[in-house]
Amino acid sequence: MKQYVYDFYGENELEEVIDRFRQERREKAGLFITLYHESNDLEKVKESIQTLRKAFPQSAIAGMSASGSIKDGRMVLGKSVVAFLSFEDTEVSVHCYDISSMTSGEAGERALESFSGIRNLAGVEVFTTLSTVNVDDFLTELDHLPPETAIFGGGADAYTGGDDTCVFGNDFISRKAIVAVCFAGKVKIRVSQNLGWQPLGQVMTITAIDGDKVIRELDGRPAFQVYEKYLKMKKSDFGGQQLISFPLILMRKGRMLARLPAACRDDGSLIMSASCFEGEKVRLAYGDPNEIIARCQENTKQLRTFAPEGILIFSCITRRLFLKEDTNQVLAPYGALAPVCGGYSHGEISRSGGRTSALNMTLVAAAFREKEENGMRQEEKSSEGIVFHTETMTTIQRLASFIARSTEELEQANRRLEEVNRKLVYVATHDGLTGLLNRGRVESILHELTDDRQKNHHVFTAIMVDLDNFKGINDEFGHGEGDRVLQEVADVFSKKSPPNAYIGRWGGDEFVILLPRMEEEEAAALAETLRKTIEETVSCPDRSPVSASLGVTQAREGETFESFYHKMDSALYQAKFRGKNTIFLM
Repeated sequence: MKQYVYDFYGENELEEVIDRFRQERREKAGLFITLYHESNDLEKVKESIQTLRKAFPQSAIAGMSASGSIKDGRMVLGKSVVAFLSFEDTEVSVHCYDISSMTSGEAGERALESFSGIRNLAGVEVFTTLSTVNVDDFLTELDHLPPETAIFGGGADAYTGGDDTCVFGNDFISRKAIVAVCFAGKVKIRVSQNLGWQPLGQVMTITAIDGDKVIRELDGRPAFQVYEKYLKMKKSDFGGQQLISFPLILMRKGRMLARLPAACRDDGSLIMSASCFEGEKVRLAYGDPNEIIARCQENTKQLRTFAPEGILIFSCITRRLFLKEDTNQVLAPYGALAPVCGGYSHGEISRSGGRTSALNMTLVAAAFREKEENGMRQEEKSSEGIVFHTETMTTIQRLASFIARSTEELEQANRRLEEVNRKLVYVATHDGLTGLLNRGRVESILHELTDDRQKNHHVFTAIMVDLDNFKGINDEFGHGEGDRVLQEVADVFSKKSPPNAYIGRWGGDEFVILLPRMEEEEAAALAETLRKTIEETVSCPDRSPVSASLGVTQAREGETFESFYHKMDSALYQAKFRGKNTIFLM
């Protein structure tokens, strides 16, 4: 294959480009034309498409409006860029889905059905209007394609911003659509992605959202407060240039994704540039041009062994705005490898680890080749004149490293402290022998239940248990056997009681089970089950059964802690008085 890339402004220059391409092209092969148009005016875009269709009626055409284009190793502003991909043994098909007449998921189902029937499918390029289309469901369907199928692309953008962007495929053009280009045959495609923004500070949780692009709360507080607290930003700063340096970074299915707030609502909610979901973990991030440039240069070093014959790039518009005069330092290493065509997008698309995601603030590069051999091409372009990143760390990198490491150490210390506190709370509230609640904790819960009974009239019941002749077990068999009996009885209570029960050791061989929202008849049935289970499963070393007496008490209107405690004790006394190994309902 061979890729030819040209820039132009207006139809006269496009005609000149077509003539140049015809003169330069030597091979007679299949042709795919991709176009990144500088205008979002539908009539102007249509005119360019018609000019190309007239010149190459049998060729597939696809592309989008862009807020800047990429030609070889440099940024192109105010002009369109067109690439002619000349393939020897690769079939290219264009599939268009109008999302004004179907959902993204329905389009994905249709696409999967069509693409699954394409033999030797190597990759799918996706153009979409991300500002008007939620592409997640479409991409989820494409993930059913074989994992070796490359998926990449981006969202259309425009110099004017807003939703007036467009994508097109052959004669189709729309402001709300998905256009997918399938490459099948001999071609090989390797996709890489580059972010460069680094997470900084503590991990936060998205605790409230509106839809999938508005974060209402982080850690239970208005999302805006994170920027206000740590960066001293005002609501009026959102949408401004300085915010580009500090996006949010979230982890999703093992991938680090950037999300840039586009605006801030009066209530402190942040309107994001791509999907975010409740429960996801996020961190603030910072951008350093040196780090971003270094990441891309390292990426192109890895692409050398692939020996690409052409490269298509989707780069987020925020990268151009952030890097400014350093933009070409990111692009030049790609241009040194092979002819490059691309555009600045409103979000990017890339598949990694079998999962395809809509990205933000990322550069996605798709490298193409048809030849089989690996290793660098002999005709590789010279990289002379490219300023490569040095190994020297900048001040901002060192400060960020210091803050990140300090934050990590604080988080580790907090986790250790939380674990210590958890253990202390457990020791303070649980019985050391049986693992049940101790008397102090049971009394505290009983106070809460009696207060709730008075205020909200919620019923609750208690079962008070005393093991029969327990002193005799200790005297005859020793305290070790007595402890074993207590543990086995506690295990019966834990297994047979309902999940919402509070089970505690009251002291010695006495236990209390508090049962919120349970009536006395149900509690009495439970008590009988406990009595019978103890008798049948717990025994002394001489195999004589262990028995228990159980008193059941229900809280009445106006019940106080003191009055209920007295009733519990009286119910247990009556059970013991009536012959032991029995239950008594007060």
